[in-house]
Amino acid sequence: MIYRDEREQCPRCSTELIDARAARGCSTCGGLWIGVGDVQEMVQQMQTPQRPMELTFEIDQRTALACPSCKDPMRTLNLYGVPIDSCVKHGIWFDAKEFATVLWMSAKRTA
Repeated sequence: MIYRDEREQCPRCSTELIDARAARGCSTCGGLWIGVGDVQEMVQQMQTPQRPMELTFEIDQRTALACPSCKDPMRTLNLYGVPIDSCVKHGIWFDAKEFATVLWMSAKRTA
């Protein structure tokens, strides 16, 4: 079990994030904080038949959000056309409904 001195907060609205299995979510704005490996695994599970998939990130020029874990500015990227924020050390931030859109777009790309 990992001990944290302070809880991670939503980079959008500063609400304390709630554990939701592999991810942590914001109950106020609906955002989702999740590890890159978990995103990779879920994208692969969307494939029919299942097969390895590489995540294709593209650089985006937006104002950076602070990482919920380390508070450093995150990279601003696009993943399957969806704007996301990513901390190399800790994970990916998805605003409300963006994670579902990424999964849907990843499945659509290989259909």
